[in-house]
Amino acid sequence: MVGVRAEELVETLRIELQDVGGTAWWARILTTLASQTGSTQFRFVGRVADEVRYASATFMSPTPISPVPPEEEWAPGMTRSLDEVVSEIRHDGWTEAGRGNEPWSLTFERN
Repeated sequence: MVGVRAEELVETLRIELQDVGGTAWWARILTTLASQTGSTQFRFVGRVADEVRYASATFMSPTPISPVPPEEEWAPGMTRSLDEVVSEIRHDGWTEAGRGNEPWSLTFERN
């Protein structure tokens, strides 16, 4: 790019909660067949624009009647999965730039 210095280019990464079964029709079938009755498999993803660059280990959460975000108390492994993906993101040079209401609502930036 003409007239733009490299230090001015900043990437933004957001961590999102992802229903693994919602990523593709075949993933939904495999998740349903492999999970305990009434459970949904989740993971955290680090996304830059539309590109997933990081993905955590998966964890199970009971499927609620209405959409409710999982909590560690009834979704064991959630905190560990989040900690692992955040550690990997920081290791790659990303700096935390913001937090939202949920524990995983994190934004990172890097030049």
